[in-house]
Amino acid sequence: MKWKPDSRRGIWFGGGIIAALALMDVGLIWRVVGGAINGVTFVCSLLALISLPAIALVGYRMLDLSRLRYEFDRNQLVIHTAGAKQIVPTCQIERVVPGAEIEGTVRIRSLVWPGLYLGQGQIADVGLTLFYAVVPPREQAIVVTPTLAYGLSVEDWDSFLQVLTTCQELGPSVEVHQASEQASWVEWDIWRDRLAQGVLLGGVFVSVMLFGLLLFRYPRLPALLPLHYDALGSVDRISPRGDLFVLPVIALLILFVNGVLGALFYRRERIVSYIAWSGSVLVQGIFFVALWGIVR
Repeated sequence: MKWKPDSRRGIWFGGGIIAALALMDVGLIWRVVGGAINGVTFVCSLLALISLPAIALVGYRMLDLSRLRYEFDRNQLVIHTAGAKQIVPTCQIERVVPGAEIEGTVRIRSLVWPGLYLGQGQIADVGLTLFYAVVPPREQAIVVTPTLAYGLSVEDWDSFLQVLTTCQELGPSVEVHQASEQASWVEWDIWRDRLAQGVLLGGVFVSVMLFGLLLFRYPRLPALLPLHYDALGSVDRISPRGDLFVLPVIALLILFVNGVLGALFYRRERIVSYIAWSGSVLVQGIFFVALWGIVR
């Protein structure tokens, strides 16, 4: 038995979220390009950048939803999405509870919206539950096993129960173990490496602060600035204030190059990655001090 829930509502709603974020970005970019260079420029740019991971997250959730399907036979129930596959032995299914009969609280610890209910959660009196459905929990079929429960979208309740009963009466033809299989990228070590994440985020944070410092101070700077002094302390280079943007741009390029270099070596020589990423943070800090000395 194979069936695929109707995911159109969730995909349309997710597309609306992305469209709203994209429209917001257009307005923000319009302000950055056409407006005065000041702190508002920094805030608008930052909001546009923050929206990109949000758009990526919503897009991935939509991909998960579009790939959602169930496969059911005498041996196992298999739940497929783009990033995971849940294998539930048929013999391990203790009962199926209609969501409407749940009396306690239901919590889903994930991003959900109408038509998309994917993620881990908790159901009172049932326990840890993985939701893979296109309808709210109260409209789902909660498949309960000794260790986990699974929330599914079942349109034909009687047929589902009949197939389940038949499969359990036949008994398994092969041994199946309950398991959760993730896409290869989900298992990357970087997602569990707090040190690497901290160093990378630290570099990004200081780089953002570089641009923030310059943009907030920019309206107060004179049109021409002394940017270099000779050995006697005399000014030997005067440039327009716009030339100061070279500093954060160079720092950002160094961050990008070191980030890519660290990523290339991460699986083979992790210490090289840490050195490259830490070096980029140090460079960002040096550039920040230098810029602060000019604009303060």
